[in-house]
Amino acid sequence: MRKFFFAFLVLLLVGIGLSLLLPKPQPSSQYLSQQTNYTISQDSLFAPLPMTEFLLITPPPNDVVFTLRLGLYSQLQQAVNAAESMDLSSKAFIVKVVDNNREWYLLLLNQYPTAEKAEQQKRVLENQKISATLMLLPKDLKMSKS
Repeated sequence: MRKFFFAFLVLLLVGIGLSLLLPKPQPSSQYLSQQTNYTISQDSLFAPLPMTEFLLITPPPNDVVFTLRLGLYSQLQQAVNAAESMDLSSKAFIVKVVDNNREWYLLLLNQYPTAEKAEQQKRVLENQKISATLMLLPKDLKMSKS
């Protein structure tokens, strides 16, 4: 009985010692994105928005807000990598959308009150060799200001 207790105590101490050597947990992706040049829409990860809400319609409604799409990706990590590789003056915004039963991740930049202002920014981006596409920003999607 004494040997059993001693073996149990040794195993317990070894287990505690080894657990102290484990790597420290990394901050969540939401926390990491606050330190980088992108933000991920957490709501859209659980309830993706329909892609049709982003498509331009003619004529656009009076109260519409525009955005620029910097990329369309099939995986979240691809969108994150693209956002991290771009040298942007403001934070990009990653939104999960669904189109024809396929899920996509849009990489968006800012919100603009007029198409002209968005087109102006698009030309600035093109001078930096960054391709952008004009899109509508759904009313219920809130992009964080940074």
